[in-house]
Formats: sequence, structure tokens, C-alpha cells
Amino acid sequence: MKTHKRGQTNHYDTIWFGFLSGILVPAVIMLLFWYVKYYPAVSLGSFLTVQFKPEVVMKIVSLCAFPDLGVFYLFSRKNWNSACRGMILAIIALIVMTLVIKF
Repeated sequence: MKTHKRGQTNHYDTIWFGFLSGILVPAVIMLLFWYVKYYPAVSLGSFLTVQFKPEVVMKIVSLCAFPDLGVFYLFSRKNWNSACRGMILAIIALIVMTLVIKF
């Protein structure tokens, strides 16, 4: 494992990397949920069509965003402060999306 001396930065410690991680992790979790529970019987397109009802979207987004806490913890342990800020921005974006869909 490569370590960095004080003052050197890691190229993954960016706000964009944290933001993309915060958006992609819930998407991957939702795809895994579909694959494990519905794959042989329901196609991905019909799954997404059924799931994009306002009351269902709020539940799915909130459950899929939960693993973001684990990624945030990982970034925090590595002292990737910029990536942590990006994760916070992604979580805020998910909250805003949920509120827009609800109202």
C-alpha cells in the first residue's frame, strides 16, 4: 500500500470523486437489489418503471443511500477530507431529489 508523506495529496481525494461515489453507490445498491430479488422474473426496465412512483422512490432512495455512510466512514478513516465533502454534497442532492419527488 502506498503511503503519502505529509503535504502530499492523493488524487482520489477530490470533491468530484466523493460526489460521484455518493451518487453511484446507491445506484449500484439498487441494481444489486433488483438482481438478487427480481432478476429472473422482472426486467430492469419494468422494475424501474414500477419503482418510480413517488412513494416508492422515497423509500428506495433512502435505503440505497444508507451504504453511503460506510463509504463516508472509509473516506474519513483515510483522511480524504475533500472526498468526504463530495459525499456530503451527494447526500444533500439525494435529499433534495427526494423532497422534490415528494412535493
